[in-house]
Amino acid sequence: MAYRCFCLLLVIAGKSFGGREETPIPYQPYTFSKDEKDSAKGKTVLVTGAAGFIGSHVARHCRDLGMKVVAIDDLSGGFTSNVPSGVTFVKLDVRDAEAMERLFEKYKFDFVYHLAAYAAEGLSHFVRSFNYRTNLVGSVEILNAAVRHKVHTFVFTSSIAVFGPLNDDLSDGAEMRPLTEEDRPQPEDPYGISKYAFEMDLRAAHDMWGINFVVFRPHNVYGPHQNMFDRYRNVVGIFVNQIIHGKPLTIFGDGQQLRAFSYIDDVAPIISRAPLVTAAQNEVFNIGADTPYNINRLAKEISNAMGRPDHPLKYEPARLEVVNAVASH
Repeated sequence: MAYRCFCLLLVIAGKSFGGREETPIPYQPYTFSKDEKDSAKGKTVLVTGAAGFIGSHVARHCRDLGMKVVAIDDLSGGFTSNVPSGVTFVKLDVRDAEAMERLFEKYKFDFVYHLAAYAAEGLSHFVRSFNYRTNLVGSVEILNAAVRHKVHTFVFTSSIAVFGPLNDDLSDGAEMRPLTEEDRPQPEDPYGISKYAFEMDLRAAHDMWGINFVVFRPHNVYGPHQNMFDRYRNVVGIFVNQIIHGKPLTIFGDGQQLRAFSYIDDVAPIISRAPLVTAAQNEVFNIGADTPYNINRLAKEISNAMGRPDHPLKYEPARLEVVNAVASH
């Protein structure tokens, strides 16, 4: 499976996958069609969160499409070494409305790709104000600037967290199924709430001001540039880091909770081309794999891939979190 290759690459490349070192990563070029490149030619775009995980790859694919890319990040969770070459990087906090206004005035963006966020879902209960200031208020500041400067399309990376525990009640013989875009979101933590609140605000801005949008809800994405030093999110990276440092793999609960894992280069190109696809305008899409794996199996796969088939496991009490997070793609 794909994440075996990823784990092996992590071992070979070491810290380059956390962005701590300037180690180039040999990407397999993605082939965009001539029509896509023709549509993208001459477009100036903003990518927020471009020093982070998904944002850095979206910026790379936008560049490869032929767009002029302006990449911003406050570097609170990203690394400048993640920012792809050939783009203009500006260190900027999305909550700084005045700086955002100057940026939009200078570059006259055609499209905005908004990926900057405080993404530690499990911690969002304990940093509620910070979560909402960053994920909701910061997002609104960017949207306000986009409306004022007549941006054509605003692409927002939301999260599967907006669905909350819809798949958790499997009583009376009910079977777990991939969640679809027709399922009504029921976020239960501040992270998911902030994401869904901005989805609704984006739709309201479209209805009021006519700005086009595309919303993606990715789930459990992994790959190069994933922060290997974050102890609170991205279970693939957490497990790899624990094996490298000789620590037991920490599993909360019984390990039967389900996740679907999506490789970054199956996700980022779709996000990058979204404004070029007329049928995608003003729609919401789940994006990612729909094949579930429980956490026990994930631990075994990663241990085997890294040559540690007997690596110890450590079970901790279950956390307040969604048990089954699998969506359609």
